[in-house]
Amino acid sequence: MTAACPHPTIRQPRGTRARVPVRAARSPVGELLAGRYRVAELVGHGATGGVWRAEDELLDRDVAVKRLPDRRPDGLVEARIAARVRHPSVVTVHDLIEHDGSSWMVMDYYPGGTLAALLQEQARLPPPVIAALGLQLVTALDAVHAAGIVHCDVKPANLLLGADGRLVLVDFGIAEAGDSGPVNPVRAEGFVVGSPAYMAPELVRGETASPAADVWSLGATLYAGVEGRPPYAGDAVEILAAVLNDPPPPARRAGRLAPLLDRLLAKDPAERPAHAAIRTALADVSLAPAAAVAARG
Repeated sequence: MTAACPHPTIRQPRGTRARVPVRAARSPVGELLAGRYRVAELVGHGATGGVWRAEDELLDRDVAVKRLPDRRPDGLVEARIAARVRHPSVVTVHDLIEHDGSSWMVMDYYPGGTLAALLQEQARLPPPVIAALGLQLVTALDAVHAAGIVHCDVKPANLLLGADGRLVLVDFGIAEAGDSGPVNPVRAEGFVVGSPAYMAPELVRGETASPAADVWSLGATLYAGVEGRPPYAGDAVEILAAVLNDPPPPARRAGRLAPLLDRLLAKDPAERPAHAAIRTALADVSLAPAAAVAARG
């Protein structure tokens, strides 16, 4: 990893809107993609492009379409990696199409908001609710890792929630797979790519991504759910330095989740628990999250 000081060199942190390479010249709303998908509204931003709700005029349903970077090989890698995983708690990719010189990924549309938005509204959630959501997330990561993929961007903003409490992991824009390498090529150039508060220490150091990195991000996500903030705060460089060097502040509202959070956020990947142990610990605390999630409407 390129570094001129004890802190890593950072290419614009991906958590900021300025990092998203969405074309500003013209909105695609109203356009018909591939003679089938009528773009209706912008609903979010992924790691590598904007995400819109579109109407599938052939099958009379809503889908999500994501405009990928103009570097087609990168978009193709992202689509192929995401399409490998088949699980109810992982976004489903249906197709990759071309329109007006850009590649578009067609996915299932989920009308619920993100866990990040829910936490912004409610500040924090009770540990049993966060444990139940965590159970869904760890089963999703089971499927992702079994497919040979490391998501590299597990965080509340990439977790969609339905009114019934169903959780869906989205956005493989900076994922890595052993046989294809990083989706985002700047990681191979030695730059830190990701959301600093949810990046495992080994990713900050520029090491090869492993499933244990997603386990750390799971811990940071659960911590944010019960505390109302991620484990580390400050500007990007301050956060990355703290992730590398400082223990996380004790989780004061985590209740019986606290011991698990400590293990998930271990600096050494080898000290983090395996998926089965995580599921057992979460099941001991969990409570169906539907009521808390439904409150947002």
